[in-house]
Amino acid sequence: MAVFDPRNPPAWVRQLLSRAYRRHGSGDGAESRMISLGLGTFVAPLPEGWALQPARPFSGRLRPGEGYAVDYRLDVYEDPPAARGEARILDYLEDMRGSVRRPQDALGHVLALVPDRDPAGREIVWKRLDPLKGTHVRELELRCRLTAALAPHRAEIARAVGEWLNLGGFAPELTVLDRVAHSAALERANFQDTLLMRVPRAWTVEVDGETDGRKLFAVDEPEDRETIWANSRFVPVPAGADAGAFMAHSVAAAWNGPLAADKRDWSLRRREALPEGDVLLLTANDETERGERLRRLSWMRYGLRESGGTDYLVWAPVHLVTAAKFVDEAAQVETEALVDREIRNALLLPPGGGG
Repeated sequence: MAVFDPRNPPAWVRQLLSRAYRRHGSGDGAESRMISLGLGTFVAPLPEGWALQPARPFSGRLRPGEGYAVDYRLDVYEDPPAARGEARILDYLEDMRGSVRRPQDALGHVLALVPDRDPAGREIVWKRLDPLKGTHVRELELRCRLTAALAPHRAEIARAVGEWLNLGGFAPELTVLDRVAHSAALERANFQDTLLMRVPRAWTVEVDGETDGRKLFAVDEPEDRETIWANSRFVPVPAGADAGAFMAHSVAAAWNGPLAADKRDWSLRRREALPEGDVLLLTANDETERGERLRRLSWMRYGLRESGGTDYLVWAPVHLVTAAKFVDEAAQVETEALVDREIRNALLLPPGGGG
């Protein structure tokens, strides 16, 4: 899934195209062969005869024309010591620790590990680590399992994929994937593929129920003071309908229906347009459940997403429910700010769409 118009790519993508042209020549329609991994985090030209099979959420398979398959995985971590090139960056190398010993050798290079003895059944591993602004580490890892037939050609395979990795590049600015990077305090939770949002690592994520095939997740604070409830849903935009108008109608139905001003005694009721074109509805109210007074702070985020030529309306209701006796404590105020930030940064993805 690209986050830029291939007919008018940003400057850094045009530089990658220019470099690819200088090395391998150019042809008409070359822009259409640029592929984007991780929602625009890594971009590279797709060589003639190669095929991309994206999976969810940020992994997939490349099939070069030579008849072998390369599985890829892309992720991002908020890790300042590693991003600054300190010794911690070596922790990302795993299988390569024996051959890469200096932090400066781990960043900005295509690293490859090729089996020497008894290669059949083992893997070639490639890795690129990209530091961003001294705060984030992007990790792109590729693996090719060697069959008995492929093993004699492992050097050529390693060279071809390594050269392709060198033609690509990482975005110079934060991407939507960077905004949901794993960190020491937060982990990215996958709420049934269409909502990916960071939550505190110390909290427990569990499935609490399921309706019409969509799961309701409970994210519980360790001391049971508050719970994040998260769910996501989607519908295809009807054939022939204007996607923007369809979303506007759906948002209005919620805003003027169950979230209407006269439906509850709201302490907060606000509607916002987000930069990417999404819409966020925020409400807060007090309620009582089983004799316990609670405060419910709710976010409902709507967005249009495309997958396989079909437009979908995807929406995600997220609630922070807190026992009333804790709502004024500093820790709860911090949690409220955290959830508000993370639902805005969260990824709404279409069903079946790749990254």
